[in-house]
Amino acid sequence: MKRPWLTASLISVIAVMGMAGVHHEAHMELVRGLSSFRAALPPGTTFTYGSAKPAILSLGATLTDITLRDGSITLRATRMRLGHPRPTPDGGLSIRAVEVREPLLQTPTQIVHGSTLSLRQLILPPSRPPADGQSRIDLAHIALAHGQVEQFSVQNLAPSPSPGPINVHSLFANRVILDNYGPALVTSLRSDGATLAYERTVHAPGQDPQLVSGQASLERLDLKQKDLAAQIAAVWDHHPLPSHMPPPQSFAAHNFRLSMTSGTIRLDDLRGTGTLEDQTATLTQDVKGFHFQSDEKLPFPINGGASTAHSVQVSNLADHTSQTHATITIPDFMTLRADARIIQTDFANGHSSPQQVLQSTALQNMTLSLQGDRLLDTGFTLSARQTGNGTTANQLREKTSQVLQAALSVNPALSAVSDYVANPAGRTLTVSYASTAPVPLKTLNEAASSPAAMMAFLASPDLKASAE
Repeated sequence: MKRPWLTASLISVIAVMGMAGVHHEAHMELVRGLSSFRAALPPGTTFTYGSAKPAILSLGATLTDITLRDGSITLRATRMRLGHPRPTPDGGLSIRAVEVREPLLQTPTQIVHGSTLSLRQLILPPSRPPADGQSRIDLAHIALAHGQVEQFSVQNLAPSPSPGPINVHSLFANRVILDNYGPALVTSLRSDGATLAYERTVHAPGQDPQLVSGQASLERLDLKQKDLAAQIAAVWDHHPLPSHMPPPQSFAAHNFRLSMTSGTIRLDDLRGTGTLEDQTATLTQDVKGFHFQSDEKLPFPINGGASTAHSVQVSNLADHTSQTHATITIPDFMTLRADARIIQTDFANGHSSPQQVLQSTALQNMTLSLQGDRLLDTGFTLSARQTGNGTTANQLREKTSQVLQAALSVNPALSAVSDYVANPAGRTLTVSYASTAPVPLKTLNEAASSPAAMMAFLASPDLKASAE
């Protein structure tokens, strides 16, 4: 009766002793592997860890207090578990699973942090030699089946330029999920509970520069984009985006909110789709429900929930031109339609700064149509209330029409503008611009800030208006 029990006990003891031996050998193999990994690192790269334990069932390891420094880039984590790491034939590394606690990536300009990070089917390419403008990390050729980070945050350490464009100094998301990431793959990206904080320097005539800050938030974002890896790599290495970048296959944003000193703008839903066929990229976008809130409530109602915006952009990647059609509709208030054709005059070299983009982008033709009796009526009513000197809305309308008539007298083809302001009921104002020589957007931007340049632009025979 005791023999089966004795036999089972003997087997158990042998198994435990065997596992102890296997664990010891696995630990020694792990130590040797980490030593080889450290020795194979590029010059100037260091790797340290607090403890290392083999994970026998997953043929991997668990490391604690990890620090990896590659030049000016530092990666830290309190705990990292690797499952089934294997070298690839080209000198890279394949890892079936990665679990990281408190990952932190620091560069000279950013700090990226998360509470937990999990990766599945990760393939890392060989480290490339350092070069100007790029790091050893080749993000364009990393492959990943699934990635998820909780409590994701990015802090921008670069100072806000003055004067300059908007500077994003922090980004946070409750969760970011990435699926099917890699070269030429259609990648899915999702973020939940994202918040972005920004600042910019405002220069007003006769006043000292003023730093203005704001915040944007998004309840949820879903994106499907082909070859997102190449785009992320370009941004990481501070390079221009690829010139033949395809549009997103689909994207959706829910409950976008932009908080500024002047008020809050909110969009209920934004959805879009994109296609790329024979070097023709088409991007369609639809917005539903946009609202604006300020400290002072508007004295007239606007149906923001039923407001819509629709746009279609068709781009020819071969000749770097794009045609955009857009419509904004606020029920019982206004309808605005816009058509514009732009051309990239110096696209091959790529541009990253806003000033370079303005210089390399030119307007070939544009048409704006406005139908909005109530828009003008409420505008003059508000202006009359703000003046507070007894001037009526009709008096302001008449005076504005006269001022426009005098200002636009340099171009008789624009006389319809003042006529429409005086009598907009049941009519549509259309302003068009068409030029045989495309005008750089930089020129138009300068015209908006210079009275003399604006008058020269308004006198152009390429600018016409009609009211019907």
